[in-house]
Amino acid sequence: MNAVTAERGVELLHLTDLQDLQSLAIIGLSKNAGKTTCLNHIIAAWQESMPGRPLALTSVGRDGELEDILSGNPKPRIYVPAGTLIASAEGALLRSDALLEILELSNIRTALGEVIICRALSDGYVELAGPSVTDEIAIIGSLMRKHEPECLFIIDGALFRRSQAGSGVSEAVILCVSAETSTNPEILAEKSAFALSLLQTPVIPEKISYAFSQAITAHPKKRVIILNDNEPDYSVSFADVPTLVGYGKIIARALRPETSYLFLQGAMTDLVLQELMSETNFSNLTLVVEDGTRLFLKPASIHKLRDRNVGLSVLYPLDVRLVCLNPTRLNGQLVDPDLALAALRKCIHVPVVDLGPRSM
Repeated sequence: MNAVTAERGVELLHLTDLQDLQSLAIIGLSKNAGKTTCLNHIIAAWQESMPGRPLALTSVGRDGELEDILSGNPKPRIYVPAGTLIASAEGALLRSDALLEILELSNIRTALGEVIICRALSDGYVELAGPSVTDEIAIIGSLMRKHEPECLFIIDGALFRRSQAGSGVSEAVILCVSAETSTNPEILAEKSAFALSLLQTPVIPEKISYAFSQAITAHPKKRVIILNDNEPDYSVSFADVPTLVGYGKIIARALRPETSYLFLQGAMTDLVLQELMSETNFSNLTLVVEDGTRLFLKPASIHKLRDRNVGLSVLYPLDVRLVCLNPTRLNGQLVDPDLALAALRKCIHVPVVDLGPRSM
């Protein structure tokens, strides 16, 4: 590790206080956001500063392969030190060159085979391909802690799958943004700030959270839970739908004049919101989702919610510790890093860094 990389690694740990965490998710605003590069910086910094505490890694997509499976472009590989725990599908493990000890079979299946819990017995490259369902990620975390109770469990996110990194599975988040979103520093900053505002959507009051938690525990398969304000308490009702998409009108029609909170389990998209707003019942309430990773909304949708006097809240708050900038697009086009950092820092109130390239 050279002096510049070591300094950046120390900066990374200092800014994020990763040492105090049990779990962390790295999610990207776009493809080529720099998630794997950020992960490699964390691994290197952790090896330097926290050698006695192992990392435990998985992915909700596929990371660490030689080239992008869709574009064919080269990708940064993931290099881990001996002692690192890995949860990856069998097919991905066969393409890893680190010496791996199989610790446990997870019984979780993916397109690349069963996810296997391993320990690296040597330094080397690994390829990650983990589960894509939130509950399965939680299971993977529990299995890893059986073998290393004090590990830092890191979930490497994937494009359009950032919601799997939320829902209380991870304590904190690092958001990666890149010139792929825009090569105009001001537009990049505006879009990144909006994405961050969704991730940091405020949590609902404790009393309401408790009511929803009880309802979710009693009815785990219900996607729609409605709290009606019947003083001095709340009554609970449900809308029976198999999914959110295509059922927005049915959900909205289940609302009552006294409805105060509407909890929807799943991804909240512009399409779902459009369906909800087609009914006048959807107004003067608070819309609740699991966490900010479930929100896939455009700024215009947020304005429409405000016009209906509909607030947004979450069950699980997200602690975004850091925003990492990748100033390069896949086609090689570069946004000026200094201008981009200045624009991002002007409108984002968490630390923003450009860690630079990191590969072994």
